[in-house]
Amino acid sequence: MSLNCPKKPTRHLELNRREAITWGAVAAPLLIGNQPRANADESPGAPVGPMLGHVDHETAIIWYRPGVAGEYTVTITNRQNQSTQSATATASPTNDLCIKWQFDGLEADTDHTYVISTREQTISESPAQSFRTAPPTDRAAKTVLAMGSCASSTEFFDIWTRIASTNPDGLMLLGDTPYIDNSELAINRKRHREFLSIPTLALLGASTPIWGTWDDHDFGGNDTDGKVSNKHLIRQAFTEYRAQKQFGDGEHGVYTKFRRGPVEVFMIDPRYFSQTERSPVADDKPTCLGKNQWQWLCDGLKESTASFKLLATGMIWDDKQNKEKDDWQTYAHEREAIFDFIGEHEIGGVVLIGGDIHVSRHLKYPMKQRIGYDLHQFIISPLHDRVIPSLNVPHPDLQWGEPIKNMFLVVTADTTGHHPTLDAKWIDRMGTVHHRARIELGPH
Repeated sequence: MSLNCPKKPTRHLELNRREAITWGAVAAPLLIGNQPRANADESPGAPVGPMLGHVDHETAIIWYRPGVAGEYTVTITNRQNQSTQSATATASPTNDLCIKWQFDGLEADTDHTYVISTREQTISESPAQSFRTAPPTDRAAKTVLAMGSCASSTEFFDIWTRIASTNPDGLMLLGDTPYIDNSELAINRKRHREFLSIPTLALLGASTPIWGTWDDHDFGGNDTDGKVSNKHLIRQAFTEYRAQKQFGDGEHGVYTKFRRGPVEVFMIDPRYFSQTERSPVADDKPTCLGKNQWQWLCDGLKESTASFKLLATGMIWDDKQNKEKDDWQTYAHEREAIFDFIGEHEIGGVVLIGGDIHVSRHLKYPMKQRIGYDLHQFIISPLHDRVIPSLNVPHPDLQWGEPIKNMFLVVTADTTGHHPTLDAKWIDRMGTVHHRARIELGPH
């Protein structure tokens, strides 16, 4: 069943993201007041969203959780030629009322607006409800991605406004986003609702695609692995409250990837399969990735034509040097096999992304003899204010490291010049840039 397009016309206002944030803070229907904390737990039936999920050069997925069950229609408008497309979906208690609409075959590098209606009445319309498809993958372009881990659901809401001010083309949530520390379905759903009800995050997500993976505190509790109880229910809540094109193999895990212009991001799931089977690269050791995710990662790296490939996990890629096992040093056999694979297949432009440790760091591993170039790791944590200075451990390849509160990372991949470049900036919620890094590849 398809509903008619909304009778109320869409207002095609040409606002940039910073202007939309300013406008929406006063009037956007996306916000539920200007309360000091998210209120989904106080009003479980309140609408949440809408927010963007996966958006690339040809596909866009829009997410929404209305206050009541029923059929809802989203209509997108191509700003260039004013053509429209509509899709209808049903909000059901089975999926905690969460809805996703997917549009395929869209025109690349094109602005769109969207409105949501039910029974031919518009229920969600705002200048913030817009998106731009990514540029064609074979064209020189510039892409800006923001990312962070370890976020509060009750404080520091202005950090999402600060992220919006960088005008990112996408946001990557690297885990502990949010903190849940529970394996019950109802609690997981509630915590996700609280998090996505943060007014400034909701406003950012209305016009910024969001992708995510999980770490331990949004996968059952501290230092959890794949043996955690009820992981199928934890996964169910995660997939309900995210709008990604892929969640693992469709039944297990939440790994996903996306391409935005010159960069392809592999959002790795380091939890669901860990410690549950033998490693695909070392029969006498436990796995982190599991055989299916391992094959997905290898195939994706080999097939990627992006100048830069980001391997993003909540876990850091070296040793935390504490008593916990959730770092890549625990699975060094798989980490080293990834590096060997990169070198063997001459895969250029790989960058490692980590979070989790409540410290921000930059490491550069001298690997020219092994893979053909130095390998960088960018660690970004925390979005909240709880730092752990003891995890800012010495390392021979450490370029910079500080336990600074309220941090996020912005990376800009650019192939419009003679040399492809990737610039990274570690920024706090006041806008201070604490560290910069640049990676420059050879000529096109």
